[in-house]
Amino acid sequence: MSLRGVVRGRTIELEADPHLPDGTQVEVEVRLCPTDALFERLYALWQLTATEPLPSLEEASQQAAQALAPKRASRLIQAMRQK
Repeated sequence: MSLRGVVRGRTIELEADPHLPDGTQVEVEVRLCPTDALFERLYALWQLTATEPLPSLEEASQQAAQALAPKRASRLIQAMRQK
C-alpha cells in the first residue's frame, strides 16, 4: 500500500484514510514526492524563491477556492451598488 501525506513535526498527516484500525503498527518508508511543475514555473516566472515547502496540489486548490470565495464585505458592497 502506498499513501501520500504531509510531515508536521513528528506526525505524518495522510491525504487519504488508510482504512487501518487505530493502534495498528506500520513500517514507513519515506520518499520525497516530486514538486508540482506548475508551482516551479510560477516561482520562475515571478522570480521568487521558495522560503517554505510548496503546498500539495490539494492544499493549493483549497487555498485558491478560499481566496476566490466571495467575502461578506464584497457581498455587502455589491448589494449597495445594486440599490
